[in-house]
Amino acid sequence: MSKREKILDTGPRVCFFVQTGFGTAFTYLTSGVFLSGFALLMGAGDVLVSYLSVVVNICGVLILGLASYLERFQSRKRLTVIFTVLSRTATLFIVIIPAVVPRKIQIPAFILAVVTAFTLQAQAAVALNQWMMGFIDEKKSGQYISLRQTLTLSVTVILSVTGGIWMDHMKGEYLGFVVLFGAAALMSVFEIILLMRTPDGAPYRPAGMGCRLRDALKVPLRDRAFMGFVIYILAFYLLLNISDSFTMVYMIKYLALPYKTVTAMYMIISLPQIVLLGFWGRISDKRGHAFVLKTSVWLFAGETLFMSFAAPKNWFLFIPAAFLVSSAANAGFVVAVFNRRYELMPKGNRILYDNFYTAMIGLGFILGPMIGGAVKGILESGAAVRSAAAMNGIRGLYLISTAGILLLQVIYYHLQGKREVCVHVKG
Repeated sequence: MSKREKILDTGPRVCFFVQTGFGTAFTYLTSGVFLSGFALLMGAGDVLVSYLSVVVNICGVLILGLASYLERFQSRKRLTVIFTVLSRTATLFIVIIPAVVPRKIQIPAFILAVVTAFTLQAQAAVALNQWMMGFIDEKKSGQYISLRQTLTLSVTVILSVTGGIWMDHMKGEYLGFVVLFGAAALMSVFEIILLMRTPDGAPYRPAGMGCRLRDALKVPLRDRAFMGFVIYILAFYLLLNISDSFTMVYMIKYLALPYKTVTAMYMIISLPQIVLLGFWGRISDKRGHAFVLKTSVWLFAGETLFMSFAAPKNWFLFIPAAFLVSSAANAGFVVAVFNRRYELMPKGNRILYDNFYTAMIGLGFILGPMIGGAVKGILESGAAVRSAAAMNGIRGLYLISTAGILLLQVIYYHLQGKREVCVHVKG
């Protein structure tokens, strides 16, 4: 039996692996660069577009109140299927807004539709993770997650090429987006059929804690190890998204790069990860998820530093360099942060913990672009040449992110070291 067969050695694991492909295809075709381009076509502003790249994380804040109710569901399969159907339907509605909504209220309708759709997507993802984790061997979790992420990236690469060529052929017109969303609808049908045929896990039982709304805050807040991790990841995402959330609008609007080029740049992030994910998965299982998480966050500081140097005359040097570093960082981060959070969660009340985590992390995705937008506005105010000021303002944001991430690492691991010394002394 090959190494891959050993990781995918049960029917449910194979089902969840294949589902990743269909789910990724749907998500990629209806979000990211294509959703940002669709928003720009409708006349959305820079700040709104900057939020779209992280909208699913932002909407995670809204699922906090659902935890107390959803903890009562015994079937993780039923919960996942329900939220997947609702989220896919709501997402597909977005593309018909220009056709059915009056021009004056299209942007407000777009915002409402996006928030609804991606809130449902955030909850569907939590339910799916809970269902899936019941079938994963903890000793192989790093390698399994890396394998799923490899499939995600493979699908992303294919759609980057085909989608970018298609949208350039359509010159960014409305019909091009309709076709992309139509293809996504087909992927969602396959995904839902597969989920319905995947075996359910054992009936879920909450671990003796209250499941009222206030418990969604009270129970996780009392868990010091878990809260330390949450605060660290929250701070990281906030600092990263001060600048990173503007990357898409920077490339499309200010550098005026065509869709084909933008998607090609993002392939620089995706392609190396196909190799790097397996490497990080093995390291994560051998040396611990915390070690890989620490290393990957250091690398993100390198990404933002390179992006701060990118300008119209040299973008072809510094953006690929930044994205290569980002590739290494993302490969380690996605494996480590997923496994580390489940490593720290108790086995009971996991939806409560996971919704709390998702909501708190969402704050980083809200506050980061908000702070970045405010700083960008200050840098642009009173400038004689607005476009040049906006471009330099975004580059300045990358330097702020770099300094912030470096400082966060020094403070967090200094405190972690002191805590380990105290535990050792008490022991």
